[in-house]
Amino acid sequence: MSILTDELLDEALAHVPGWVFTNNGIVKQFVFVDFNETMEVITKIATAADEMNHHPEWSNVYNKLAIRLTTHDSNGVTTKDIRLAHAIEKIIKEIPFKEPRKIENV
Repeated sequence: MSILTDELLDEALAHVPGWVFTNNGIVKQFVFVDFNETMEVITKIATAADEMNHHPEWSNVYNKLAIRLTTHDSNGVTTKDIRLAHAIEKIIKEIPFKEPRKIENV
């Protein structure tokens, strides 16, 4: 799979707010109310990623979840990463979170 051109990447990122291109990947950090809420999101993302056979790089500390998407065998961002970013955004929108909740860029 070929990596997206700068133009296609910019266009794709316009449809997944908060995702930023850096170091051959796209990244976003989420901050939730507590650990349980964060783990609920992680579990749902893991299921979606497994179904897509495209897995994120991520780290979690208590209520923070940092996600990086890149296609390793292409050494950059491909449509696989954009599709997974869309799936993650959909998961975030569908979960009835406690308040306050915020989403931050890395």
